[in-house]
Amino acid sequence: MPGATPSKWVERFTSRERVVQLVNHDESQQCDHLRHDEHGFALHPLPQLGYVRWRRDRSVEDVLGEAGVDPRRVHVVRVYSELPVVCVGREHLLAAWDVEADGPVPTAELDPAEAMDPATFAPTPAPAPDPAPGVFVRESVESQGAFVRESVESGDDGTPRTSVSPPASSAPNPMDAPETPGAGERMALEIVASGAGHVVLPQSVARMFGRKDVVVLPLESSLDEVVGMSRAEREAVATAAELAAEEAGMEPARANEPFGVTGDHVDGDDRHPGWDVGLAWLKESDSALVQGFVGVSRGRRSGSSR
Repeated sequence: MPGATPSKWVERFTSRERVVQLVNHDESQQCDHLRHDEHGFALHPLPQLGYVRWRRDRSVEDVLGEAGVDPRRVHVVRVYSELPVVCVGREHLLAAWDVEADGPVPTAELDPAEAMDPATFAPTPAPAPDPAPGVFVRESVESQGAFVRESVESGDDGTPRTSVSPPASSAPNPMDAPETPGAGERMALEIVASGAGHVVLPQSVARMFGRKDVVVLPLESSLDEVVGMSRAEREAVATAAELAAEEAGMEPARANEPFGVTGDHVDGDDRHPGWDVGLAWLKESDSALVQGFVGVSRGRRSGSSR
């Protein structure tokens, strides 16, 4: 995913027995590896887990649901948060903003009519063909490492019949890297560089597509108070906020409570919420190997036990 840098985790996790294959994908494809059948089994066996990024004023359940994935079938572990930046051309009025004197750019300074949404310029992935009514299709990995396509349909007498064949080539496969990674972000930055409009991106994405003809400015964010804090410090801040809310008779604002997010974005806060990034995998695809990699991403040594 644009902006993601898993190399540190991969280096720690990789050993003589364990090799990690990385696959590029765009944010619009971030849930492809989570697509499943009605029983929760993966439609594609690989990759087993991947990145998911979502705005912090939304729940990851909503993001998964919009992608056609049942959140109840998925494990999500948040690994870090990302600050927002605004990118403008060198001839744009905001290019003269003095960050040292005035701090991050307030969202009120951004004209909504000028906003460029990278998703608008991202290529639309080809839809997967729908199986015939009454037919259940799943791809799996055989012991020889070859992909097969297993179809189960009811016969005339109602008895399930199974057939195995190579996977349909027309079905979108999350192992297929995009022709141009980050095509939507690239096009948005190309337009912005001409002096038209602005685009708000995660800081890591703006850094990845850094251009000399584009000015990158920090944007006011509800993450500003927790940037630079350790996880323990963030947990302490969140706990103190919850206690203060309880004393005031208010509900604690923890929009992503199931995933242990601290410093949550509060409704009514005009600042940009920033993004959360997590590792996601299907519950039916869970394994010791997946758990080991997730553990490394959470700071454990590759050989340590849980």
